[in-house]
Amino acid sequence: MANLLEHHRHHDPTNLGLVSAPHGPETGDDHEHFPADASNEQEEQIFKYLLYPDDLYTPEGVYWADLPFGQQMRFNTAVDNAEAKKEMAQTWAMFKKDPLSPVGWYFRNAVLPGAGLGLEGYAPRQLNLV
Repeated sequence: MANLLEHHRHHDPTNLGLVSAPHGPETGDDHEHFPADASNEQEEQIFKYLLYPDDLYTPEGVYWADLPFGQQMRFNTAVDNAEAKKEMAQTWAMFKKDPLSPVGWYFRNAVLPGAGLGLEGYAPRQLNLV
């Protein structure tokens, strides 16, 4: 369904060194927009894709947390495995082009915006010093 949305050309991140809250680091592939000439059926498919993402809802439209515990575990494991497979495929493709490119990508997109190794998701507490 994601192929129904229009994607912009990939570009290098523009905010190196800045914390990109709340959406995380900019990757250059994160902008999509609704096509101007979409039919009613395409609009319905796009909104269903956006409102009921595959990693939160079963194909039957049931939210993952509403499933019985055993089915929750199977659903979460399936989603995790699918994402790990995609990540590994992308990392391997980068590695085949240049063996150091995954390390460079990590530093550009996680270390610099996160201000340190292992701090990608850390958000410091704001202090009101007034």
